[in-house]
Amino acid sequence: MIKIFFILIFINLSFTNFIGMNNGARSLSMGDAYVALSDESSAIFYNPAGLANISHVDFIASRQSLYGISELSNDMLAISFPTPILRTGFAVQQIGLSNEYLEKIIYLSIAGIIRPGSIPLRFGMNIKYESAEVKNYEAIKLNNPSNLDLDLGVLIDVTKDLFLGYSVKNVLEPEFEFISMSDKLDKIHTMGICYNWRKSVNFLADYTWTDINSHWNLGSEIWFFNILAARLGVYNKKLTAGFGLKTKKWSIDTAILTHENLGSTYRMSFGLRMSR
Repeated sequence: MIKIFFILIFINLSFTNFIGMNNGARSLSMGDAYVALSDESSAIFYNPAGLANISHVDFIASRQSLYGISELSNDMLAISFPTPILRTGFAVQQIGLSNEYLEKIIYLSIAGIIRPGSIPLRFGMNIKYESAEVKNYEAIKLNNPSNLDLDLGVLIDVTKDLFLGYSVKNVLEPEFEFISMSDKLDKIHTMGICYNWRKSVNFLADYTWTDINSHWNLGSEIWFFNILAARLGVYNKKLTAGFGLKTKKWSIDTAILTHENLGSTYRMSFGLRMSR
């Protein structure tokens, strides 16, 4: 009975909004400001146009501890392929409470590039299958909702050092219903800018808005010898930080998101790069 109560509270608090998903450690450590950079397979979660930047098979898996709550799991994996004409990607995100409640998103992505004049313009799209499920509790009479949705994105190389990005998530604004509650996912718009200084430092800023609120995300990343990275950011007024280590074939990234009331969230990602 206690678990049933816990599940109902969790559903009411999160209400199948899919906004607490794990997007990878590198981006979080830079304040989740990633729309104009998006140069790994985790671009699927921010701006699918970024897949057009990737010329190798790129794989990332990530695990997150949410505010130190052991019953909450938050995982993801993403992979991109340098297929001819259009780049492709596949990803899965899920957040769960023990083995009782689960939200999941499955992505299928494509991206390409055109060059009007001399300016590279990248474009991308996600087709998403979003679902929520309460398991093992016949006492809770729920329909487990699911829907299809779309994300769109563009990236522009203004100069060799300055990049602009735009993405819109939840284009179809699907509606989800639990118990007697029903609501739709709002469109989420993000404009981003990235300035790369001397090929070793990234400065990033994203402005995100919906019909009801908006916020800024800010981030920075500095690479030492293209092997070790230190990162710092501000995500919706919360401090983030982390570091990364990479070789030509693999990478490890960590991140921490601070919260004055709930404590800290820790995230770790592992990546593989496979050349054609």
